[in-house]
This record gives sequence, structure tokens and C-alpha cells, in this order.
Amino acid sequence: MTNTNLSGQIDLLALAGAQHKSVEGQDCIIIPVGSNPSIFVTSTKNGATKAYLDVVIRESPNNQFGNTHFVKANVGKSNREKFGISREDLQKFTPIIGNLKTFESAPKATQQPVDDDLPEDTFQGF
Repeated sequence: MTNTNLSGQIDLLALAGAQHKSVEGQDCIIIPVGSNPSIFVTSTKNGATKAYLDVVIRESPNNQFGNTHFVKANVGKSNREKFGISREDLQKFTPIIGNLKTFESAPKATQQPVDDDLPEDTFQGF
């Protein structure tokens, strides 16, 4: 398996009912959980709340902007049944929320450790 590096952005405002608002002087994105069956909210053992967005990433060959993949919100079968979402209505709950491009990371240089307390051009051994 090869490592493929992807870079891109996710548009949180593409999720159903999402809004950009100011709350107590702070820029906020508000995403109603009940309107988004692709969001799963849970608590950890220590009581911390976690919120997960279920996504699917697919290749998008020949994209006119050079994107190699797109990201969609994903609603699994159990959530479709739980929320009563028909196959016909599924598209409005699974918008494309982002695009990704592959990129090459710079190879890591293999450097030998340098003993800085030796004067320059001093023999350091074999």
C-alpha cells in the first residue's frame, strides 16, 4: 500500500441547517445535529462529549480544477432507517462538503549527527 497525501478544505456550511453567527462576540458555525443524520454525538468514559461527522471520500478523476477526490457527508443504512430518509431524499443529507488534491511531501533527509564541539575539518573517524 502506498501512502497518498491529500490536502483540501471542508465546507461546514454545506451541512443541512448550518449557520455562521456571532455568539458572545465569537465567530461560530452552528450545525444542528438533529438535521444532520451524518453527525454522531457521544460521550466518552470520562464524560467528555465527542461529535463525529461520518464522511466518504471518493476519487474524482479528470476534475477540471485538479482535485483528485471529493468528500461527502455519509448517512449509513441504520441512520437512514432511524431518521426515515428515503433513497430519493438521501442526496439532500449527503452534500459534497469538500475537495482534495494529492500532494508530494518532501523526502526526509537522512543526516548524520554532527558533533558540534569538534573544530571544523577535524577527523571524526570511519
